[in-house]
Amino acid sequence: MNRTKAREYAFVLIFQYRFQPNDIEAILEDFIDEYKPGQQQNYIKSVVLGTKENIAEIDQKIDEAAKDWNVERLSCVSLAVLRLAVYELLFCSDIPNAVTVNEAVGLAKKYDGEEAAPFVNGILGRIGKVQVS
Repeated sequence: MNRTKAREYAFVLIFQYRFQPNDIEAILEDFIDEYKPGQQQNYIKSVVLGTKENIAEIDQKIDEAAKDWNVERLSCVSLAVLRLAVYELLFCSDIPNAVTVNEAVGLAKKYDGEEAAPFVNGILGRIGKVQVS
């Protein structure tokens, strides 16, 4: 499994967190048992659990960057994409900001439609000081 696919799985798990916050550790373990992500297991665990542990700070950053929007108004898909990406921007110094933003924009396009991509790009650009087309 490559990092892009691992990031997509992490996004799905973070999406599930919104609906089952108390069960995310069990969901994560079930995922690892079923999909056996190999070398990407540590990445998936760290970003999912790291996002959970830092959710208040992450959501605050999103609120600050999303002018006239807040996390309650965002689609569940865009919110999950943003939470994952903001976690990477704030806590994963080994991942270049441009890679994080580009991958998040791709996830937004794939799962939330073309119109979500510029919105996600703008918010992440404000947080990470990077714009990707």
